[in-house]
Amino acid sequence: MRRHAMTGRRGIAAVSAVTLLASTAVAVGFTPAAAASNPASHSGPTLSHTHASSCQLGNGVKHVISIVFDNVHFSRDNPNVPSDLEQMPTLLKFLTSNGTVLSNTHTPLIAHTADDSLTIYTGLYGDRHGQPLTNSYKTYNPDGSTDPAGSFAYWTDPVYDTAKTPTAGHDTAPTMAYSASVPARSTNTGQQTPAPWVPFTRAGCSVGDFSTANMVLENTALDLPTVFGAGSAEVAQYQADPSSFKDAETADYVGVAVHCAKDASTCSDAQAVKYGSSSPAPSAVADNLPTEPGGYLGYQALFGHRYVAPQLGAGTPSLTHNGYPVTDSAGNLTDLDGNTLINSFAGKPGFPGFSPTATQSLAYLADMQESGIPVTYGYISDLHERKPGSSQCTTAPSAGNGKPLGPGDSCYVSNAAAYDAAFKKFFDRLAKDGITPANTEFVISAEENDQFAGANVGRATVPSPAGCNGVTVACNYTATQIGELQANINGLLSTTPSSATKFDIEPQGASIYVHGNPGAADPTVRQLQRDTAAMTADDPYTGVTGEKVVNYQAGAVEQRILHMQTSDPLRTPTYTLFPKPDYYFSTSGPNVSINNGFAYNHGYYSPNIDITWSSLVGPGVAARGVDGPQAAAGNQASDPNSRRTVPQASRIGTWVEETDLRPTLLHLTGLKDDYPTDGRVISQALSRPSRALRATTALAADYQQLNSSVGAFATNTLIADSAALASGTASSDAAFAREQRALRALAEARDALATRMKQVLADAQAGHRPSRVTLVLLRAGARALIAGSRVLAARATR
Repeated sequence: MRRHAMTGRRGIAAVSAVTLLASTAVAVGFTPAAAASNPASHSGPTLSHTHASSCQLGNGVKHVISIVFDNVHFSRDNPNVPSDLEQMPTLLKFLTSNGTVLSNTHTPLIAHTADDSLTIYTGLYGDRHGQPLTNSYKTYNPDGSTDPAGSFAYWTDPVYDTAKTPTAGHDTAPTMAYSASVPARSTNTGQQTPAPWVPFTRAGCSVGDFSTANMVLENTALDLPTVFGAGSAEVAQYQADPSSFKDAETADYVGVAVHCAKDASTCSDAQAVKYGSSSPAPSAVADNLPTEPGGYLGYQALFGHRYVAPQLGAGTPSLTHNGYPVTDSAGNLTDLDGNTLINSFAGKPGFPGFSPTATQSLAYLADMQESGIPVTYGYISDLHERKPGSSQCTTAPSAGNGKPLGPGDSCYVSNAAAYDAAFKKFFDRLAKDGITPANTEFVISAEENDQFAGANVGRATVPSPAGCNGVTVACNYTATQIGELQANINGLLSTTPSSATKFDIEPQGASIYVHGNPGAADPTVRQLQRDTAAMTADDPYTGVTGEKVVNYQAGAVEQRILHMQTSDPLRTPTYTLFPKPDYYFSTSGPNVSINNGFAYNHGYYSPNIDITWSSLVGPGVAARGVDGPQAAAGNQASDPNSRRTVPQASRIGTWVEETDLRPTLLHLTGLKDDYPTDGRVISQALSRPSRALRATTALAADYQQLNSSVGAFATNTLIADSAALASGTASSDAAFAREQRALRALAEARDALATRMKQVLADAQAGHRPSRVTLVLLRAGARALIAGSRVLAARATR
């Protein structure tokens, strides 16, 4: 979940898609024809479709459309309520009829918007792209204290220190702190992660971004000077704005970007009247990537709605394209329904914010494609919150916009119907432009799943009426039936030996930063780990009293195994807690209470969070429908308390990592990155995989179980480390010491072997088939290390 850039934290299985949409409309009073503008009713000038003739992609691909959802679920949260995608039958049918939905896709750790999105965009785990703890994290200062930092910052920014007054000497490493190797070494600090748009722009294809993590400007204070320069008109506008939130500048410059191919007219012809001027001036700026492999000189980019919108038709009143609205009567861009794109905080036309609805994001992507920008990335917010204009929601605490809604809430269902209507328009609009699965690669995914914290089937409490399905019978939730369990970690530790220990916590992960940045075996750290492992609370949703709050703990070595150790040592936590996924840590208030402001938790180790979905449609993609569990067979519907491990819940379908989406997309478009990714080409989703890819399918499966953040190896070592961190006393800590030695040896061997396996998989992507001996040896090595991790877990838990 993301928020405004300045505010922080962001059983009817047999029902057909057509019947479901119809019944959904009846249930909430939604009539597509009445709720949306009729495209044919628009009159005025029309936008001519322009082709980007310089774009050279392979395999007959002319366009790329990548869409990342925030927490839109393929699997059901409540077994009686159709899932998010089941309630969007137009989108689901498009994906399953034309391509493959991979419902056994896995997130990195921690699973949250920034980490997951950046992993999808780059094909790298967080240890290599620099943001494994998200959407915020801490960095150590010279005095051993920490400053808060935000993950959402432009690609070339230094650490985005969000303290009101940053500490002197605070961390200035790149936000996107890159590591070419695994494990990440501190000597790599200063290198920025290679940018996702580079292979496309080098191929002559401009790349448009709407609300995408870190490929656009994310905040005003840090990003404007970074991109435009300290003496620029844009910074002058920011400095002259008396508002502390700088909403006008957010509307103008944040959230939208075009990274242009060389000499692309989108940038070379762009002009605007800038702040403090009365005549137009060039609005494109140099697209600087100083550490990009192979260099990156002579490219330009446009940043912000103020500069991008005129290249999409803004300024011409009542503009339409193939009957669909592009601008309003004042010349401002609109969503697919003809509503002006307004920044709600600034109250002016511009970027609407980082929680865009489907009709907003899809309109912007269509505008870009129709204006000759053939590669577009977009982000769409979730369905699980009250949207502006919602009324008579059936979740009692959801009085304000942005408040969570339980599965089957009438407003939740209405949100899904509106999203589905937007996709119906989007696909029709694209088809009229000649942008179809025959010439376009679609990569559509959800960055993470999330655990619904609240009343559900299989728990002590259930929504009313019993058996509600959200479609014909809305589900009702009282104030005590929905909301994360807010746990005051200071209160829970107040009677323990660690009551006086000074630390900061990053609750999304829940990562602990002990003051002074002590070592892993420091006695204070070890006592704190024992005490956090032993914390207990009463769970009102399950009815369990005195349950342990924390499921797992990861110390320094285990964080490396989980891909959480970056090239910037100042952002690495002392250790990380993974609580039961209903809980969310705070540092004040009652020891445990229901917080109705949030009800969908992410970041933790849980199959209800770490198993999500992705999909591929387009040239070279097989039309295989759903590969993996069907929506009603997902984990949360049968395991709402998240008792299974991720591998236990992932036994159906092709195991896919979010790291795999990048190399698969580039393979389909005939491109490649200038760095080794952590993923592999998903050969099971291809219509004609090469002999080399077919030969390495089993190797890829072993590699993923060895290298995934939530695969068999990582799960076993996490179980072992959790037991070791909870063990011992102040005077005797031999079990911990033994486990750490064994864990370190396994980590070294895993990293070395995974590096060799990655190279073989990359060679297969390039068409080079490995020898049978190579495959046998690598697979045997992976299986041996996984077996070793299993033995370590068994010993630690005896």
